[in-house]
Amino acid sequence: MAASAGVAVLALVGAAAQWLPVGGSGAGAADEPPAPVATAEVTRGTITATEAWNGTLGRGAPFTATAAQKGTFTRVAEEGSEVKRGTELYRVDERPVVALVGGIPMYRNLAPGVSGADVKQLEENLAELGYGGFTVDRHYTGLTANAVREWQADTAGLEETGTVGTEDVVFVPGGGTVAAVHADAGDQAGPGTDVVDVAGSDPVATMEADAADRDLVEVDTEVAVELPGGERVDGIVTAANAVQDDSSDGGGGGGGADESTVEVEIALADEVDESLLGSSVDVVVDVDEKEDVLIAPVNALLALSEGGHGLEVVADDGTTSLVPVETGLFDDGGVEVEGDGIDEGTIVGVAGR
Repeated sequence: MAASAGVAVLALVGAAAQWLPVGGSGAGAADEPPAPVATAEVTRGTITATEAWNGTLGRGAPFTATAAQKGTFTRVAEEGSEVKRGTELYRVDERPVVALVGGIPMYRNLAPGVSGADVKQLEENLAELGYGGFTVDRHYTGLTANAVREWQADTAGLEETGTVGTEDVVFVPGGGTVAAVHADAGDQAGPGTDVVDVAGSDPVATMEADAADRDLVEVDTEVAVELPGGERVDGIVTAANAVQDDSSDGGGGGGGADESTVEVEIALADEVDESLLGSSVDVVVDVDEKEDVLIAPVNALLALSEGGHGLEVVADDGTTSLVPVETGLFDDGGVEVEGDGIDEGTIVGVAGR
């Protein structure tokens, strides 16, 4: 659930109100407030409002490779072994099944005359593996078939047919390692049989958000991930999938799409210490921004008895007055303010630091 900046602000405002009593009405208090114990300047600049969620550092949800044919498993990759483009994952009746990289599952046989995004995905893999002589596009041509034959000739156990069947390859989201093995040599294979789980090799942050916040964590959204200890690394959302909440009322008591959550996965721009895997992190997203506004420290805000907020302005001679202000965006430690006599450089009292 989002850790709203507003919640933190209320806590700080409460603390400030206890530090400096406020009373009276209108532009100030009936009793003159004591001199502040600390001061700060109102600045002018850009303020960015953020939302934050709790997350976990790990390797992301594993991808499960399943068999597409009947037979007997004769070889299966070992747990912990590396998986990359062209890696043999397992064999059924000694026919190898090879891992290629892509998001479209191998749902049909590919042969000359076939067109589609899955053809382009196959051709991209062939090109990455060093096979050429064809154009990477959506069309499986005779030139594509020639490249496939070369790849099959270099892959022990594959027949040089020039076509790629559903039982020949498994498309995995990316490289990584075998995180779990579900089948052993000698087990019977069948369509849909789980064989191995493939987990990514690079650490990722995962989190859950309410469905109402989905637009804040869409794929390709840039975020900051705060690691244990306070260090921040840049990240980008790579997956945001809605998941129905099983605890929602299925009997007409308010359940439905609004009860779903969004499972989010975030790729990190920098390497992190693997000892941090499993640790809690904060995922921070910029949600709004204003330029050229007046900004006061959050701990300068005082709650007024008549409602709203004020700032204790410190004059050159050391006297103080309580000035009501309108607040706007909040960020980490700052708040947008506007009020009579409040300008860049205005000295205000702040709660003890």
